Amino acid sequence: MTYVVTDICIGVKGEACMEVCPEFCIFSEPEDLMSFIDPARCTDCGACMEACVVNAIYPDDKLPPASAEFTLINESWFRRKRSVRERVREIAVETGSPFVI
Repeated sequence: MTYVVTDICIGVKGEACMEVCPEFCIFSEPEDLMSFIDPARCTDCGACMEACVVNAIYPDDKLPPASAEFTLINESWFRRKRSVRERVREIAVETGSPFVI
């Protein structure tokens, strides 16, 4: 099991989760609309989920069905940032997020 950042994080990019992660596996760059968890580094401690101020982080086996795509989105960001950023922007537009740039 690993933890997954979902669409609830779009536009938030809170740092509380990053600050408590003992494995430093949560990342975001200025051009990103959200943060991402590296599943290869995540040790499943759950500290990030407890620290998330918007409840955007879930264990991958308890992900809401509507957020299932975010398992792949988090994992793929570490290999294909450009395409993941494009997909996150698409999701932001589809959901009417005010954070689309």
